[in-house]
Amino acid sequence: MNLKCTGILTALAVSAVMAQEAAPVEAAPVAPAPVAEEAPAQVAPVAEQAAPAEDKFTAVEQELAPENLFAEPAAVRGEDAARPVQKQTTRKFVYRPVYSPAEIENSSGNVKTIYVSQVSTADTIDMDQLRGLIPLKFTFGIQGFIGNEFLSGDNGRYEYDRYSGLTWSVGAFAIFPLDEYNMALKTGVLFEHDKVSNSYNDTYKETFGEYRVSFSQYRISVPLLLSLKSARSNLYFDVGVQPSFATSDIFRLKSYNSSSPEKSVSIKEDMMDNDYRSGIDWSIVFGFGIRANRYLGFDARFTWGISNQYDDYNAWPINNLSSKSVTVGATFYAF
Repeated sequence: MNLKCTGILTALAVSAVMAQEAAPVEAAPVAPAPVAEEAPAQVAPVAEQAAPAEDKFTAVEQELAPENLFAEPAAVRGEDAARPVQKQTTRKFVYRPVYSPAEIENSSGNVKTIYVSQVSTADTIDMDQLRGLIPLKFTFGIQGFIGNEFLSGDNGRYEYDRYSGLTWSVGAFAIFPLDEYNMALKTGVLFEHDKVSNSYNDTYKETFGEYRVSFSQYRISVPLLLSLKSARSNLYFDVGVQPSFATSDIFRLKSYNSSSPEKSVSIKEDMMDNDYRSGIDWSIVFGFGIRANRYLGFDARFTWGISNQYDDYNAWPINNLSSKSVTVGATFYAF
């Protein structure tokens, strides 16, 4: 019994001693004076620690900048370990916007942006234009020529008879492609007029004098030409034949004798009505031209006659005459 009481009293005594030692520890934070004196001293370290945080953020921002995107940081030990050391590189970066027609740096110059459209408009181009090819397409239009005409030949009396003058023609044409780019058949109808003349010193009906001879011809010509060109060019060459159908031919022979006016000569003859003129003339045609744009072109042609236009005319030596012409002209396309 005494032992039990002694143990209990001993336990209570130990608890009281422990309680007295714990009381000053709990009361220590309550004292305001020491805390108030140490508070100002703690503000500066906090401020000093905030600055490095801002520096780290700025350093990261610089590291992610385009010019430093591939910068190579080097590890440093010691007091500068918190600051990343940047090693600049010589790499160059070009930003290329997506779906933008802006200029892009490359080795060949500016980049040409091509847009694909399902509907043809004034701004769209087809694949032939994109590849630099110029296709042949069916078209028609009108054209006109002007130039020089020559009648010449050996009539047996003189070495050569030569007559020259002005020629012009106007008409319609059509182009029929034979393949996609290179060959086409060109035909049409031309209304032509020639007026050629020359002067000779000769004897006519026992009267010597100066005689002026002229021809005024009208005909309808049908050129049948093969047109050739390169796939990437608007320049073309024409070769073919041309039959011409005479509709009118007036021959004039004039001479004036001042000493004997009664001996003056003036002859006018319709060569078609008197059957001195062949009905069809055949010629070989060579030419070239260029289509300047969609509606306008320019041409040059040389026509070599291979038919004798006159025969069996006794009033004046005009047998075995054939024509040649050199002309230039303009062509107007419908589309």
